[in-house]
Amino acid sequence: MSASCPTGSDLNSTWLFVQPGLEFILGSHGDQGVNSKMYMNCYTAIYNYCVNKSRHPTPGGGSLSGLGSSGGSDKSGSQAYSSTNSYSLAGAEIYRKLDDYLIQYISSLKKEDQESFLEFYVKKWTRFTIGAGYMNNVFDYMNRYWVQKERSDGRRDVFDVNTLSLLKWKTHLFNANAKKLIEEVLEQITKQRNNEIVDTSLISSAIKSLVFLGIDVQDLKKPNLVVYIKHFENIFLEKTAEYYTKESNQFLEQHNVVDYMKKCEVRLGEEVSRSNNYLEDHTKKYLLETLNKVLIEDHAQIMYNQFLDLLEQYQIGHIQRMYKLLSRIPSTLEPLAKCLEYHIKEVAVKEIEEIKRAAEVEPVGEASSATGTPTPAAPGAAPAGSLLRRKPNPGVNPKTYIHTLLQVYFKFNEVVTSAFNRDPLFIKALDNACRHFINKNSVATPTPKSPCRTPDLLARYSDAFLKATSKESDISDMSTDNLMIIFKFIEDKDSFEEHYRRLLAKRLINSNTKSDELEESIIQRLQEENSLEYTSKMTKMFQDMKASEDLKNNVKEELDQSSTTAGVKDFTPLILAHSMWPFKFSEDYDLKLAPELSQPFQKLEEIYHRKHNGRQLQWLWNHGKSEIKANLSRKGKPPFLFTVSNVQLMILLAFNKKSTYTFKELSELVGVAKHTLESHLLPFTKYKLLDQSPTGSPEVLGLPDTTFTIVEEYKSKKLKVNFVSSIKTEVKQEEEETKKEIDETRRNYLSACIVRIMKARKTIHHNTLVNEVATQALSRFRAKIIDIKKVIDYLIEREYLKRVDNDTYEYVA
Repeated sequence: MSASCPTGSDLNSTWLFVQPGLEFILGSHGDQGVNSKMYMNCYTAIYNYCVNKSRHPTPGGGSLSGLGSSGGSDKSGSQAYSSTNSYSLAGAEIYRKLDDYLIQYISSLKKEDQESFLEFYVKKWTRFTIGAGYMNNVFDYMNRYWVQKERSDGRRDVFDVNTLSLLKWKTHLFNANAKKLIEEVLEQITKQRNNEIVDTSLISSAIKSLVFLGIDVQDLKKPNLVVYIKHFENIFLEKTAEYYTKESNQFLEQHNVVDYMKKCEVRLGEEVSRSNNYLEDHTKKYLLETLNKVLIEDHAQIMYNQFLDLLEQYQIGHIQRMYKLLSRIPSTLEPLAKCLEYHIKEVAVKEIEEIKRAAEVEPVGEASSATGTPTPAAPGAAPAGSLLRRKPNPGVNPKTYIHTLLQVYFKFNEVVTSAFNRDPLFIKALDNACRHFINKNSVATPTPKSPCRTPDLLARYSDAFLKATSKESDISDMSTDNLMIIFKFIEDKDSFEEHYRRLLAKRLINSNTKSDELEESIIQRLQEENSLEYTSKMTKMFQDMKASEDLKNNVKEELDQSSTTAGVKDFTPLILAHSMWPFKFSEDYDLKLAPELSQPFQKLEEIYHRKHNGRQLQWLWNHGKSEIKANLSRKGKPPFLFTVSNVQLMILLAFNKKSTYTFKELSELVGVAKHTLESHLLPFTKYKLLDQSPTGSPEVLGLPDTTFTIVEEYKSKKLKVNFVSSIKTEVKQEEEETKKEIDETRRNYLSACIVRIMKARKTIHHNTLVNEVATQALSRFRAKIIDIKKVIDYLIEREYLKRVDNDTYEYVA
């Protein structure tokens, strides 16, 4: 290159001056680059040519005629732009010279024998793109004026020098060698996957070149990945699928599923790292989809088969690993959740069958005679020398039953929490399984048509830890939280409410609650879980208890003012609302009040009727209890304190008048039914407070002439003796009453649902009505279709609705 710039208007001399510099810029002389002086001379020569030609245009001098396509469309290649003005931008001739030079330069690039095509390509590409950037600056004036003017006039086959260089590279080097280049790139990636050492910079540079070559000739600023996707991405994904399909199949032939899952984690981590190093973001999504398909989805069934074994072995870590892999493909989780649900049910069945079998066997001790109130053996302990016998009607202990259910729940709740990250799908599987085995198992429903006993057993479980008389050691692991966990899964919540309310009533009237605050907190939690209506009766029961306390104080004040009440130390009347409490008046308990007790009762009725004129009182003598002092101990010893029922109280008070009565005389004095008197007398004879004559079977006890004599000295080691707990209760009758109450409540609830729906809809199809009623009832119980139909027929009979045709109802009332 000569030291002085050529004449500005001479194209050939300008090009001859510039070309040696371009060769240095593009790297024709190896690592020897262009120096600053040479660079400035090239820039000045191009600048001078463009400026001078623009000032002194020649006919056609500003045109670009006959210029072929430079990698883009040649649609406008034959157009001629001529200047008719006094001033025209120049650049077409030198642009054409540059175009021809780039073609010649790129075509002259040759690979050395010792290097791979990938190495050759990356080396030349790296140097060429650096040179193209510098060359773009050399032709900066032409880019800014002539190229910009041509493109603004609609020419899409004219480009800035850097873009022109890339297009020429793509046309004359890449297109002809693309297949070979990509093959070598993929070969390097395969070697890397096989843990061979490779030069990742070669892979990265080659792939990035595909992105740079994706030029949209219509809009140079618009990102374009056509070259990258067509030549690399599609083939890369296909080869990746082939590689990992083969590897995974071979690995599973020689290793177990757990090892395979660990291998998957490693491979996925490697591919993510690889994608971050040299893949475009566009590919990352499809790469993960491909990996998930061949590594996980294609082998999901093998994982499902292993899942149950991992659950049985409680391998939380491996289960979590399986979940994380399968969660990459959400559709594969559904079968896993079903497997979990199935397994939970199976485990629950085994656990419940085990406690049922244990309950069928009870210890049988040797006969013994003892006086006083018997002390029960420790739960689960069999006396020395005892035998085992199978019960004809097995009964599972409520605590054992509920804790077995809780044990299954807690075990798999931990699995769902730790292994499945509380995924809603697996929470649902756990809930479905719990709802199934809590409501349908061999203890809860011994026969298909049996009502579920879980609500009853849960109510009894609650009663045990809410009673003040329960031993702390027996209830240490019982809690409100346990109650609420099982309650959440019970389908017949109305049945639980009825059983719980009955037991609550007994605790309240017998002053046997551990804590009123604890009782009310449970009712509050039941209300939050269900509804205000659900606990309304129980809430009213507590209100009655507080109102009764005020009434008791009023009675006591008036009795103290009026006269003495000899023999009555404390009198605690309870006034209970008939519709809220689960008690009914029984004619079997038409008790005759002892004369010494009449004054407090008369005063109570007087005060109550003053406050509530027109209300009626019915005494429920079969409920409540009394404490009585009995001076039947040895001389110098303190008196006994007997806990007795109201009937037993009247029996014992009669013995203040004389020491011996016949059964007939006691029956006339007490007034209750014969079988009721027998059941209340039996504890006295059994534990030797009364001597019966003649002795014998319980049938002898109820004979009119059988006599009962109070002992002069009661031989019991305990000063406090409870005779109430030994009274034979009619359990079967109480269960029937409870069932009847539940059935009646359900009929009323279904009636209300139907009427409410009919009021809103006026007319409705049969199936729609049944479905809506069943849905509304789910919060309280699972309504049977036959029961809904019966209630519909009842409402038709009562003229609340009528049939329009066979399948449609109309609201009438």
